[in-house]
Amino acid sequence: MTIEHPTCLLYLLTAGREKELVLRVHGTELTTEHLTAWMTEEAVHALTVSRFGDDETSTLLLNFRHVVGARLAPYSETRTGSF
Repeated sequence: MTIEHPTCLLYLLTAGREKELVLRVHGTELTTEHLTAWMTEEAVHALTVSRFGDDETSTLLLNFRHVVGARLAPYSETRTGSF
């Protein structure tokens, strides 16, 4: 897949982990309402994401049953993250 500018950063804290996972999300305008619904429904949801420094995106399936905390931030090249 060709990379397009990320729409936001998604910070996820999953059960059993001490650190947040930071994802660059592409093509989807996420809201806290989306995250709330997916976590409440314990849904599996596909997101288009990329790694910092990569030129391509990939599809990641996330099981929101295991997400205990999530937050959104505007995308910025200066923020660091992991994936």
